[in-house]
Amino acid sequence: MKIKDAERRAACLKKYSVSEYFSAATAAALAGKMEVHVFRRGEYVCEERKTPRCLYFLVDGRVKLYMIHQDGSITLAQYFEAVSVLGELELLGIRSQSQDIQAVKDSVCIALPFDSCRELMLSDTVFLQNLSRFLAEKMLRSVDKLAATQSYPLENRLAAYLLEAEAEQGVLPGGWIRLRLTDLSQYLGCSYRHLSRVIGQFAGEGWIEKERTRLRITDRDALREKLSQMETE
Repeated sequence: MKIKDAERRAACLKKYSVSEYFSAATAAALAGKMEVHVFRRGEYVCEERKTPRCLYFLVDGRVKLYMIHQDGSITLAQYFEAVSVLGELELLGIRSQSQDIQAVKDSVCIALPFDSCRELMLSDTVFLQNLSRFLAEKMLRSVDKLAATQSYPLENRLAAYLLEAEAEQGVLPGGWIRLRLTDLSQYLGCSYRHLSRVIGQFAGEGWIEKERTRLRITDRDALREKLSQMETE
């Protein structure tokens, strides 16, 4: 949903300023062109095979990226938290159609329409330097995730994910973390059955409590010990 109310838009742009990613002159030129888009949990920021019209700065919330393969299968590829850039490959002309990006929880994006902002953005060396950093960070996260999937048992990767989710995603009342096991098994590169077995193992050890689509950590030291094995080996 695009925020059209002028006061709400101004308040959001003040709270979630992205001017630091541009030179002062470009930031001033873009100020009147920026839009504020709010996505409720479950809504799509971008949809597969549709041509995106904006570069998004995800400034609040969390989204997930799906990849749709040629055989029609779908894989959860990555999560993104604030501050992240979405749509940069389309901005650069490397890709013309988006992948599915869905809000995991209510999220706020500062949107810069391509038709009115592309030339300004691509001629700004400060922005291009920051865009290079965003791209490099995404690449490193993908490489680290692939290396972890190939190198470490699921027990270690699940412990790392739960600690990260608690810190970055936040928790529901009572300390619960909302999880979709189908998504999580895809993200961790394992079968649903294997993930369910390891979660049952963690619950049996007293490290977590599990209720349907949510769980909470009850022994952080045990999970940190599993995480430390990934960091030191």
